[in-house]
Amino acid sequence: MILQEAQRTKQIVQNLLSFARQMPAQRRPVQLNAILRRTVQLRAYDFHSHDVDIVEHLDESLPEVVGDSHQLQQVFLNILNNAHDAVRETGRPARIEITSARNGTTVEVSFRDNGPGITNPDRIFDPFFTTKEVGKGTGLGLSICYGIVREHGGEIVCHNNLDSEGATFIVRLPAASEASFGAVAGDYPK
Repeated sequence: MILQEAQRTKQIVQNLLSFARQMPAQRRPVQLNAILRRTVQLRAYDFHSHDVDIVEHLDESLPEVVGDSHQLQQVFLNILNNAHDAVRETGRPARIEITSARNGTTVEVSFRDNGPGITNPDRIFDPFFTTKEVGKGTGLGLSICYGIVREHGGEIVCHNNLDSEGATFIVRLPAASEASFGAVAGDYPK
């Protein structure tokens, strides 16, 4: 676990350098369920120690997507961190549901929490916008997530839950196809 996280930290630093130099990310076929499981495992101790119930509904026949596994893990980790912060504020039993499914030519991953919901869902992806108190958040996490998902040809959306409390974040990415496997070889648009 320590070695894996040291590698992830190395990749984050490389991502920052790549961002500064505008180098393309490493794209290859990846399985989102594996990335989701690793991400949840990273936070498992915090979830357990704060009585946050994590419920996974992962489609085992999920197709691969072409992407950078470290960047996608960064997106999922940021969403999970925000959901964790949100559900701890409410005083009721905390719950986060993670669902993966195929939807036509896309793969969808949703994170549904039972926190207080989002006060400004239309601004949540704006750079430097934060609902957290001073010193608790920079307002860059979700805007970076938005950029990563868009770079992968996908979209990220959020909404407050209509049938219960809380909010849901949905990440949609194109499922890998023969055409996208050609992109892995270096034809990927910059």
